[in-house]
This record gives sequence, structure tokens and C-alpha cells, in this order.
Amino acid sequence: MDVEFIKKEFKKIQNFFYIGDYEKVIEKTKVLLKKDNSQIPFYNLLGLSYRQLGKNDLAEDIFKKGLKKFPNNISILSNIGALCRVLGRYKEAEEFLKRALEQNEKSFIALCNLANVKREINQNDKAIELYEKAYKINNRNETILKNLAGAYQIGNKFEQAKKLLLEMNDQFPNNASADQMYSSIHTYKENDDHRTNMIKKLNNSDLSKENLAFLNFAIAKSYTDIKNHSESAKYFVKANDIYFSLLKHYNFEKEKKLFEIIKNHFNNFTFRNLEQNHEPKLIFIVGLPRSGTTLTHQIISSHSKVYGAGELTILNDLFNKRIFDNDFIKLFNEEINNNSDFKELSNQLYGKFKQFNEKIILDKAPLNFRWIGFIKLLFPSAKIIHCKRNLKDTALSIYKNVFDGGSLPWSYNQKTLVEFVNMYKDLMAFWRDKLPEQIYDCEYENLVNDQVNETKKLVNFCNLSWEENCIDYTKNDTGIKTVSISQARKPIYKTSVKLSDKYINYLDFLKNID
Repeated sequence: MDVEFIKKEFKKIQNFFYIGDYEKVIEKTKVLLKKDNSQIPFYNLLGLSYRQLGKNDLAEDIFKKGLKKFPNNISILSNIGALCRVLGRYKEAEEFLKRALEQNEKSFIALCNLANVKREINQNDKAIELYEKAYKINNRNETILKNLAGAYQIGNKFEQAKKLLLEMNDQFPNNASADQMYSSIHTYKENDDHRTNMIKKLNNSDLSKENLAFLNFAIAKSYTDIKNHSESAKYFVKANDIYFSLLKHYNFEKEKKLFEIIKNHFNNFTFRNLEQNHEPKLIFIVGLPRSGTTLTHQIISSHSKVYGAGELTILNDLFNKRIFDNDFIKLFNEEINNNSDFKELSNQLYGKFKQFNEKIILDKAPLNFRWIGFIKLLFPSAKIIHCKRNLKDTALSIYKNVFDGGSLPWSYNQKTLVEFVNMYKDLMAFWRDKLPEQIYDCEYENLVNDQVNETKKLVNFCNLSWEENCIDYTKNDTGIKTVSISQARKPIYKTSVKLSDKYINYLDFLKNID
């Protein structure tokens, strides 16, 4: 094929990719690869486009075809490694990325992607080491600055994170995610230079809507620190309204349907043969976000027999994709113990949990409360801890935070936030009725007021022997990846109890929660 023609077509396809027209990229690259399958960039662009469209099987197929022809190509190895990470296949991801680094130990993309894998599997020190190597190669890349700062945060290296975020702010002033990350680990005073600079930045017409939302969240947090609740509330409302306006394709009716399907399926179901008195293989911490799940995670994962895995996506990835599939739901029926397909699913899922560690795995993904019935069928000996907190305080804390990748779209709108809280209350009442004595309610207010006794109750519920480590959880070096990143590193404090009282006159939705 003519070299000049390929160059021209490549530029066109690149442009389609940059503007997000992935269907066009796929259309044109498929034609070109049929004519000439020796063009490495086309494999990458085609595979990445499929990935952007959520067609991961097709993306993997293209990358593997590219690897068959070019087994040592760094870019293809890096891309398939990154894809395996997204799919939760961490060992495969590492293998591909290490192969890439064998070709070039200074490959920026391979170092970054391997660091991402290490961060996912809670090897944060190794992630930092890899990010730092990449940073030395290119310290003017937005992604590496943000990821390294995030790894420093996870590792309780807040000063290093803040320094890097200010560096990111200087180089990329329109990327307000740096401001938002900085605000989460900085304690503001009355006359704080960072707040002053952020307020000035609000007048920057070049800011995208997403960055404007980040900026408003950060400014709101700065006013929270100095207890100016009226100003704080004003900016939180702006931040949430802007962010919610970006979620154009979000359909809250689908959330309602999901809850309805769950209740309908288990309505006439009777749970049998549930183990209670054995040491579990899995522990799940569930509840609303911001209800004390991270604190509880740090306490229990301080036990020598428990591995705190953080918020795993294993169950959400499965059920969010298949909960509307009638054939899938049929797996969970009264003849479950004789169902080989069900047993296979249980074993596969358990294998995904155990890839992290051989200890008892602790998963603190809060929204797993939706899957409690499925959890007790799949893993009868699993322990379920439900974190409860004053609902007004919980809803306020949810509203005050921005979550990764818009992962909780209902949280940015006052109406849907209230509705989701009500659906949560209803479903938890349903589970308690169906599974008496199988769910431990950990009351946040009791935990902060009587830490020792409440911690002993938690450990006892998990059928674990008592260890003093669980009291001094601040020594726990388990990485924290949630928005509770700074709070969970501190000793227990009570200042957030009844904080919603300070906002009740500024945020009307709080009056609709009880």
C-alpha cells in the first residue's frame, strides 16, 4: 500500500479517535487492515475504539491478532495489558506489561499501565515506584502527575501529593481535578491562598463543565473547613448541578427497576443451610457510601487474618451487567444446590476474590447491599456487615463529595439522592426480614462513642479471635482509595456527628430524609 496514502489515512483516523467518533475509526481501520495487516497503529486504534465503546471482547481479539503478527510490540502489549486490568485479570495484565518492559524498561506507557495494575491490587508502594520512574521520563504529562499524586494519597504521603498537585496546577491550570484532589487532603484556614486562587479561576472561560464542577466542589470544601456553612452549601449546590448536567444518558428509572427485580426475585424465597459459626472466607461491608464503611474496613483489616481489599468491583461488574437477564436470574432458584452452572459461577467469583490474597478477603464496596441475597446464596459462610449512620449526615456527606468517574450518578441530584436513600432503606428492611441474624448492623455513632466495645462486637461477629491491632487501626498501612482518604488515617473523631444540623437551612433535600 502507498506510504503517503497510509500517512494521510492514519491522520484522518487519529482525528476521528480524538473527537470520539469511534465507529468511524472502526469502519476505516477494518478496511485498511484488510488491505495491509502490517500497520501496527491500526491494530491499536481499532482495539482502543472497541474498548471505548465497551466492546472489550472485540478489543481483545484485535490486540491478540496484532500480537500474533508482532509479538514484541510495546504499544500492543501495553494496550492489551491495560485492557486485562480493566477486566480484572490482573495476572495476565502484569504478564503483558512485563513483556513490554522487557523490550524497553523505559517505556512510559508500559510503566504507567503496570503501575495502574499494582495500584488496583493494593501494591501501592510498587505502584509509586513505577509511577516515579515514568515521572522521571516525562514530568509534563497530566495523567502521570495525577496518578502519582493519587498513589501518594493512597499511601498516606499527603505532603508529597500536595506538592505534585500544585505542580500539576501550574502546568495545567484548566485541569481542576488537581484542585479537587488537593482540597480533599488540605485543611483550609480563613485566608487561604489556594481558595483565593480557585475563586479567581472560576472566571476562566476556558474551563470545561467537568472542571468547573471540580472547582466548585473544592471551593465548597474549603468553606466547610472554616465552618462557613452557607457559602459551603452554595458551592456544593453549584458543583452538583453542573456535574449532574453532564450525565445526559443517566436514567434513574433503571435504578428503580433494578431494586424491583431484586425484591421480586427474593420475595417468596426461603434461605436455607446458612453457616454462622465458622471462620469466613469472605467478609462484605455494605451500606450507603459515606456511612462509615472505610473506617470499619480499616478496623477489621487490621486483624492478622484479614486482607483489606478495598472497594472491589467484582460483584457490581457481574450483577449490573446481568441483573436484567432472566436466564441469569434463573440460576438463583430453589434447586440451587443441584445446579452445576451456579456452582461454577460461585467458584469463578471466589477465584476472583482470592487472586488478591490467601487471607480472608474483605470487600467494602458499599453498594453491594443490593446483592446481599445473592451473596448469601453464592457464599453461605460470608459475613455481611451493614454500616449505618444518621441518614441526614450520610446524605449530606454523599452530596459533598465527587466520586470517581461519575460512579454514583444519583448522588449529584437532590431529588434522586433522596429517592435512592429511600430505596436503600426499603431494601435493607427487606434483607433483614429475609436474613435474620445474618447481617450485622454497625452503627457509626456507637462506633465513634464506644470504639473498644463496638470493635469487639465486630470482630466477634466475624468469628475471629480478638487482636489489639483492631483498636489502633491508624497503624494499618492498607491503601485507602476512597473519598475518605484523609479521615480514615486519623483516630476516631466525632465532629461529623449531626453535622447535617448545620446545613438543614441551606440544603432543602435534607428535610426530606429521615
